[in-house]
Amino acid sequence: MKRNQQLNVLFFTPYAGRTGSEMFLWYMFGRVNKDVLKASLISECNGELLNQMPAEIETFVSLKYPNAFTRIKQIVARFIGFNLYDAHILKIHKKIKPDYWYLNTVLMTDKLMLAQKNKIPVIMHFHELTSDYGLVSKQQMQLAINYSTLCIADSKAVYDKLKILGTKNIVLQYECIDIGKIKVNEANTKKIKEKLGLDKYNFVWLMSGTSSTRKGIDMVPELAKYLKEQNAALVWLGNNSTTGMDWMIEQEIAEKNLDNVFFLGKKVNDYYDYMNVMDGFVLTSREEPFGMVVVEALALGKPIVSFNAGGVSEIVTAETGRIVNSWNVVDLANAMKEVALNKIGFSAEKAKARANDFDVTNQVKNWETILLNLIK
Repeated sequence: MKRNQQLNVLFFTPYAGRTGSEMFLWYMFGRVNKDVLKASLISECNGELLNQMPAEIETFVSLKYPNAFTRIKQIVARFIGFNLYDAHILKIHKKIKPDYWYLNTVLMTDKLMLAQKNKIPVIMHFHELTSDYGLVSKQQMQLAINYSTLCIADSKAVYDKLKILGTKNIVLQYECIDIGKIKVNEANTKKIKEKLGLDKYNFVWLMSGTSSTRKGIDMVPELAKYLKEQNAALVWLGNNSTTGMDWMIEQEIAEKNLDNVFFLGKKVNDYYDYMNVMDGFVLTSREEPFGMVVVEALALGKPIVSFNAGGVSEIVTAETGRIVNSWNVVDLANAMKEVALNKIGFSAEKAKARANDFDVTNQVKNWETILLNLIK
């Protein structure tokens, strides 16, 4: 392959949804030099981003979650030793004739045996830290490290984990946002604040993420208690689960009369209007490979407080927030108080400037260089 040729890549992704790893592809596809990359995409789910891909990106949905008729066909085929799922992927591969498969997230490591069997080169993009490695088998992780032509880490924190695993060829590629897509309707934000009664608080903190222990949802009652003493509120955006743990947290909040906590669920069309109700962003995660939502908060001109959970410490500077080097909720609450009183010399301009470092227009240059280096 000559230097002036495009790299033809078939990408694999799990959901085609609004996760950080998948938004990364969406942002990059919209900005990458088309002379550098010819991209096609297979998603395991028929997610919302498939319909929003650039017109030149050919998209497919795998047979991971088939309809009833296809499921019956798969059972019959398996009975005679034929794998319809693999055959479907190889049919797409034959049509596209890619130079590489690009497996986006550790969840796609189940494609590695098929790639190895058919001698298909693989680029493996890791957006995860240790806990998520538990989602795949030891064999799949070993193949990801040992078979892949290239491993991409979405933060230095992830890079260091891959080094421990013995990865030979690793490059760093931060996740990104498209600042140009961040639009805020100030009038709507004002209505949301009024509806929630947030104006009575001295400071409004916001967290955005799924309701899980990895995201620190279980810390909310204790944190809310300390915030109430500061006359501060906590707004949580994201998918609310319905587990016993969630019920326990709800009951604890009610029992302690912590009326300064607001669980608002998932927001899509007016997401940034809701984010903008905050005065500051708090990341309660125990583990965060990068932290795209942190960059979004900075782009809105808001300060950050976070546990030292991974890649977030590579984003936040001394002038844009505080990183807490313990897992103590009291320490987190004290850092939040310090930031709320602006003892860190924070300014919205500094926050926006830092967010710009992770804008797709800057990060796509590094990604293009990574891809160009694969052209022999």
